[in-house]
Amino acid sequence: MRKINLILLFFILATIGFSNQILLQNLRFNGNPPQMVIDVEGNVKPKYNISYDEQNRYLFVEFLNTRASSNLKNKILNGSYVKNVQVRKYKNSTGVFIFFKNNINYSARYWSNPTRFVLNFDKNKAKKEYTIIVDAGHGGKDPGATGFNRYHEKDLALKITKYLKTNLSKDFNVIMTRSNDSFISLSGRPNIGNKYKGDFFVSVHLNSNSSSQANGADIFYFSRTESNYAKKVAAFENSVGDKFGENADDITLIMGQLFYKKNKEVSAKVAQNLVNSYSKKLRMTNRGAHGANFAVLRGFDGPGILVEAGFITNTSDISKIKQAKYQKLAADEIAKAIKQHFY
Repeated sequence: MRKINLILLFFILATIGFSNQILLQNLRFNGNPPQMVIDVEGNVKPKYNISYDEQNRYLFVEFLNTRASSNLKNKILNGSYVKNVQVRKYKNSTGVFIFFKNNINYSARYWSNPTRFVLNFDKNKAKKEYTIIVDAGHGGKDPGATGFNRYHEKDLALKITKYLKTNLSKDFNVIMTRSNDSFISLSGRPNIGNKYKGDFFVSVHLNSNSSSQANGADIFYFSRTESNYAKKVAAFENSVGDKFGENADDITLIMGQLFYKKNKEVSAKVAQNLVNSYSKKLRMTNRGAHGANFAVLRGFDGPGILVEAGFITNTSDISKIKQAKYQKLAADEIAKAIKQHFY
C-alpha cells in the first residue's frame, strides 16, 4: 500500500511540475518578408534566450519553462529566406533552430491578444555587427594585485585593454567597462555587457602569487565545475565584491542550461586557442585554459573569457608586461583569438 501511495505522490508531483510549464501551441509563417509566429497558450509570456550564428546561418531560440505541443514540429520550407526549422524538446525548455539560406537581420518580440512570439526577418538590411565588451580588471579604489616596483594590476590591465579596443574597433563595436582609473562594481561589469547586448566579453587581469617563481599566462572561461587551482584564482577575483560591499554569490547566471553549455563550449575553445598563441608569442609559460566560477563571467549573458596576462609578482613576466610593445602584443593576440571565433 505504501508503495502505491509513493507512486501516486510521484505522479501528482510530476503532473504539477508539468502543468506549471507554459504550452507552446503552434509554429507558422506569415507574409513576405516572412514572420515566424509561435502561438502561446494563455497570457503568460515565457522568458527566452536568443542567439544568431552568422557563420552557420542559423538562429536559436530557447523558451524557458515551456513544453511543446504535438503541433510544434520540424518544418522544411522552400522560401527565399528559411531553409528549415527544427524543434527540440528538453526537460524544462523548448529549443527552436531556424536555418537560413543567407544571412539575415532579425527582430523578436511578444504580442498579446492572443499571446504569440513573433520573429521578423529582413535579408536586405546590413548584416549584424558584433559587439565586444572589453573589461579592464579592478580600477579606482581597487588596485587589484600589487607587484614589483609597486606596479598595480589595475593600471597594467587598463593599458592592455586600450590597445585591445584599438585593434578590435577595426572589425567590431567595442564597449569598455572603464576607460580610465575608475571603480566599477563586480556586478556592474557584466551588467554593462548585457545592457549593450554584447556578443562576447573579455576581462583582462594580471595574476599574483606569494611565490615570485610562479609565472606564465592563464585564460579562464565560466564553468560550474572547476579545478582547485582555478577555484583559488576565481576566489581572489570574486573577493573584490566582498571588499567593497557586494557579495559575488549574488551575481546570478541568467541563461538557461542549453545556453550555458553552448557558451561554455565557445568560451573554452577561444580560451584554449588564445593561451596557446599568447604564451608562444610573448614567450611565457603556458599555464593552460581553465573553467572557473568567475562572477564577472557568470553575470554576462553570453560567451566570454578572463585573461590573466602574466604574473605581476614575477620579475620575468612584469619586465615584459610593463612595456608598451608587450602590452600591444598581448592585446593583438587577444584580438586575434576573438576574430578567429567570429570570422
